Amino acid sequence: MITGTYTVIRSAEPDDATAMWRLYDPSRPRSFLLGPTREVMIPTQDEMREMLGRRDVVQGSFFTIEDRAGEIRGCCVLRGAKMESEFAEMVVALDNDDAYDTPLADEVIAFLEKTGFVDKKLNKLVAHCLSNETKYRAYLARHGFVSDGIQRQMVYTRGQYFDLESLSMFNQAHAGSVHGTTVAAS
Repeated sequence: MITGTYTVIRSAEPDDATAMWRLYDPSRPRSFLLGPTREVMIPTQDEMREMLGRRDVVQGSFFTIEDRAGEIRGCCVLRGAKMESEFAEMVVALDNDDAYDTPLADEVIAFLEKTGFVDKKLNKLVAHCLSNETKYRAYLARHGFVSDGIQRQMVYTRGQYFDLESLSMFNQAHAGSVHGTTVAAS
């Protein structure tokens, strides 16, 4: 568990399923809802609980984000974070778009950068956002992520096409950036 000024970040647990499930709003397409085939996937609460119970999936890579009052505000993930691959996909899913403009969100990205670049010794973090995720994209850019390109009309859901943008940050960019937040281990 990591305790910061604004957050408590801990490994996700099956009991978090109900609170996390509210992030999976089918009327609000988000990049973290995309499965391997780039289709929007909405799990049931039971499927979410089962997935959170699989330690091989969540141990050290799927985290619950709580505010200091103990309310679950979202989750963050480092997918495929293995030293052999040298990169991981990063996801920050917060309960509302305005939360990306808060110190809580800044602490989360500082935690993921440290986990990826320092602890796991990765070379690159990759993130994705759909064309409707403008605040998430601005959040990533504000923290040093640079666009790798946009796949036009990549996702079709709810009667509409969405573009999918890939962004990345390299380790050397992390070493030179200062976000003004610190996260202390507890």
